[in-house]
Amino acid sequence: MSRPTVQPDDGILVVQNLTKRFGRAVVLEDISLAIEESKTTVVIGPSGCGKTVFLKHLIVLERPSEGKVFFRGQRIDHLDEKELAEIRTKFGFCFQMGALFDSLTVYENIAFPVRQHVKSMDEKTLDGLVKQKLALVGMDGYQQHYPAELSGGQRKRVALARAIALNPEVILYDEPTTGLDPITSDIINELILKLQKELKITSVAVTHDMKSAYKIADRIIMLYKGKIIADGDADYIRNHPSDLVQQFIQGKVGPAELAALRLGGTQAESQFSPDDFR
Repeated sequence: MSRPTVQPDDGILVVQNLTKRFGRAVVLEDISLAIEESKTTVVIGPSGCGKTVFLKHLIVLERPSEGKVFFRGQRIDHLDEKELAEIRTKFGFCFQMGALFDSLTVYENIAFPVRQHVKSMDEKTLDGLVKQKLALVGMDGYQQHYPAELSGGQRKRVALARAIALNPEVILYDEPTTGLDPITSDIINELILKLQKELKITSVAVTHDMKSAYKIADRIIMLYKGKIIADGDADYIRNHPSDLVQQFIQGKVGPAELAALRLGGTQAESQFSPDDFR
């Protein structure tokens, strides 16, 4: 293991020499990174490069094979689940598909984490809190709707409201615009910017959506085969000299893959002839 290049108090979240293996497969390899408070850091990279696994380490839903994870200078990756429960109230997690409870109303979905962690809150205060969080994402008035009655974009907005129910210091977003049309995606981007600006929340977002990444990011990190290969602001990433970075951000098939796709092959005989359908 190499010497750490970042120290525990260099950012609100810090990983030192983070390596994650699943069996013989190395998913993350010797990553050291400090995430700045009240900023939005976006993690990009091809499928299977370790983006979501990295995100899960920040909240210790995965534990490192090697290395350390720190939150506000405190090491957290070795804590037991009881100790982590208090730490996790400082985080909001916005899952890729929203992950709302289908059997609960919008109100009950947002109230759920509050009831789990704030036992002393009375119902009137809870009503006000739910209303406030929904208003922040433009969904006040939908308290009695069920997730199945909402569009994909509306479900994402409710998921955002739930993610901020406990006034977290950090929000982790896993593919926040996946499955949404361009206009709805931009609404989600605007909400991420709004929460970061108004609530001073630190955000870490994993995405394949470069338009979203450029809009919301203060900093963009690209992972490739478990390692960081690019790290900078939007302009730096747009003009990065690496062919791997340019291929990804432009959404272009590489020469080797293109050559393989264009290879000729033997055409199999058809099982049917046109006469079979007359």
